Amino acid sequence: MGASTGDLVNRAAFRTVSAQDQARLDEIARQTPRQSRQSKGAWADALKAAHPNLSAADAAVIVGVVKRVIARRAAYRTVSAQDRARLDEIKAATPQLPGQSKGAWADALKAAHPDLSAADAAITVGSFKDDIARRTAFRTVSAQDQARLDEIARQTPQLPGQSKGAWADALKAAHPDLSAADAAIIVGAVKQDIAKRAAFQTVSAQDQARLDEIAAVTPRLPGQSKGAWADALKAAHPDLSAADAAIIVNAVKQDIAKRTAFQTVSAQDHARLDEIARQTPQLQGQSKGAWADALKAAHPDLSAADAAAIVGAVKRVIARRAAFQTVSAQDQARLDEIARQTPRLPGQSKGAWADALKAAHPDLSAADAAIIVGSVKHNIVKRAAFRTVSAQDQARLDEIARQTPRQSRQSKGAWADALKAAHPDLSAADAATIVGALKDDIAVRAAFRTVSAQDQARLDEIAAVTPRQGRSNAAWADALKAAHPDLSAADAATIVGAAKDEIARRAAFRTVSAQDQARLDELARQTPQLPGQSNAAWADALKAAHPDLSAADAAVIVGAIKQDIAKRAAFRTVSAQDQARLDEIAAATPRQGGSNAAWADALKAAHPDLSAADAAITVGSFKDDIARRTAFRTVSAQDQARLDEIARQTPQLPGQSKGAWADALKAAHPDLSAADAAIIVGAVKQDIAKRAAFQTVSAQDQARLDEIAAVTPRLPGQSKGAWADALKAAHPDLSAADAAIVVGAVRRDIAVRTAFQTVSAQDQARLDEIARQTPQLPGQSKGAWADALKAAHPDLSAADAAIIVGASKKRIARRAAFKVI
Repeated sequence: MGASTGDLVNRAAFRTVSAQDQARLDEIARQTPRQSRQSKGAWADALKAAHPNLSAADAAVIVGVVKRVIARRAAYRTVSAQDRARLDEIKAATPQLPGQSKGAWADALKAAHPDLSAADAAITVGSFKDDIARRTAFRTVSAQDQARLDEIARQTPQLPGQSKGAWADALKAAHPDLSAADAAIIVGAVKQDIAKRAAFQTVSAQDQARLDEIAAVTPRLPGQSKGAWADALKAAHPDLSAADAAIIVNAVKQDIAKRTAFQTVSAQDHARLDEIARQTPQLQGQSKGAWADALKAAHPDLSAADAAAIVGAVKRVIARRAAFQTVSAQDQARLDEIARQTPRLPGQSKGAWADALKAAHPDLSAADAAIIVGSVKHNIVKRAAFRTVSAQDQARLDEIARQTPRQSRQSKGAWADALKAAHPDLSAADAATIVGALKDDIAVRAAFRTVSAQDQARLDEIAAVTPRQGRSNAAWADALKAAHPDLSAADAATIVGAAKDEIARRAAFRTVSAQDQARLDELARQTPQLPGQSNAAWADALKAAHPDLSAADAAVIVGAIKQDIAKRAAFRTVSAQDQARLDEIAAATPRQGGSNAAWADALKAAHPDLSAADAAITVGSFKDDIARRTAFRTVSAQDQARLDEIARQTPQLPGQSKGAWADALKAAHPDLSAADAAIIVGAVKQDIAKRAAFQTVSAQDQARLDEIAAVTPRLPGQSKGAWADALKAAHPDLSAADAAIVVGAVRRDIAVRTAFQTVSAQDQARLDEIARQTPQLPGQSKGAWADALKAAHPDLSAADAAIIVGASKKRIARRAAFKVI
């Protein structure tokens, strides 16, 4: 009776592992048994020496102690020879004084080496990272933030006998917007320990009721651990997310997400991963990370996600391993040169080194910096050095922050909401820059997902017809799509409270016609996914076997996003003649260690006639990303002077987004085109052209279109495209341009829809005959079919070919077969 948690954790009954893992550990123990008078720690060291890949967790299970005790031993805190030399240099410069504790020594090391990370300090002094990270010297914040936190602590001080956790709860109760990170700094704890507390895992009343219902249906059994309860919840509620399960059982999302029950894959994927694991099994004493490296070596196309599923780890942990951060030989040489020019200094943390790299190489991307320093892009991109904006934009954002400053106790998210309330046109990107957060984290907040009152009513109606009923965001989105087939990914994301990209990649939202699905299934049958082959590598193989396969079709087959596939080298093919021309340009202006964008700018400067499309192919980026850069939005001196004058007359207001500024420019200058407005505000023409202010019509035409919309209103759950089709069916003479104005879309998106590509009965018969004579072959893309039609029918126009294959005239007209002279 009265045993501590640590005492219980040591007992075998509380350290259960799978039968397979137990057999592996028993074999390790048999090969290196405990010697007479050998302590558990010394035995663990001997096990590590005999089995270098043995993890601290596995060693702890074998010798019967807590992982933490083993993890701090020198044998288990191995670092590279380069890092060891760096840390030894720090240690020699600031040695431990007589009688100085490890904590005090760490403080002294930090004082002498301000960039020293808690992890490096812990290795140097022989302690735990968590123990060092919570020390005041390693929890530095700005003077402004420190004053804010001191004020919070003064208003809600620690009571006599109150633990750090209880104090944090009290702080949260008194200051509802207080983040776990800030609370941890105040109470002197680790953020993760505070974040898992119930008080900091707040959800909406609606979500809490939903989770309470799930917990009531599947309650925790006597003696059941949090993990086992989470597994039971998942079994009873298959759509339950790791995040929701963690809230119910009062655990951390990451701990739940790595459990087998929450790493479910399709039967097909499971068979593929099992085959990979069979070919490259885990060796005796091999840690999960080392096994993942071995899997990658044996299966070069294996993704970090798949490797994590096989070894039973978190994707993020695997993705940061060197074996999974492979780059081309050319890129590696470029990054090595950058690292050589700006090497890591003694005591310098990864983040500080990344900042130094950015200062020395202003065009260095967060992704490249992360590879150099051995970190994750996500951690680097949020650093101030990598969130640079122009002096003009910085002044604008500073003014917004001055007008709506961060309040005492206010979290970054709450501050962003307040900024949005005070500046309704503020974009998520700008708000993220001001508060020091990621755009994606801000964009999903309710304040930044505003829709019109009409659209909100429509979405509320959809949600009422198909309520959540305990489902995860993704599962609810699937159910909404099933009940409302015309529902767009954007609308579904707004309803469920997720990001559009997360919903758009789900199978339910990547629907294709029965005819196209059959064609894609045939391609997948001819070129199936091989064991260990990642989605991207499979897409490359599909492209090699079916050269006319589009990135969109390949993405549907492999279950990925079109953009991710489109950027792959295999899908950025150009003619031999064009490739030779681009190679010549690249040779004349080679990459000088900068980012893709900086190289594109240099190419444009050296080759003024270079298009954004060609530059994107050369540097390996997207056309849209290059096209919006200043260097590629050149206008004549006369036009630039005209646009500058317009911008001077109607300047961007503090807090005003690019879109809102464009609207204001249009209001002041009614004849301003979307193209000119886009150049002034620094946006893409398409984004401006779809705004209501730039789709103006006469009062007479507006009345006519309003009447059409009144006769055929938008139905609940109906997408813009489906509504346009319904309008066309009810009003056969309606043009694509008018339909686009009614539904609030771009004319091009409406014009390519089948309902708007109507031809006379005589022409339709003629086109049907052409299609019959030259049908679409299995695996043949629309573009390739159009080429075949042109070859068989030389007089066929691009417009007619586009109608036959179901594409836009513009897309077909630019193909080589239709540009004959």
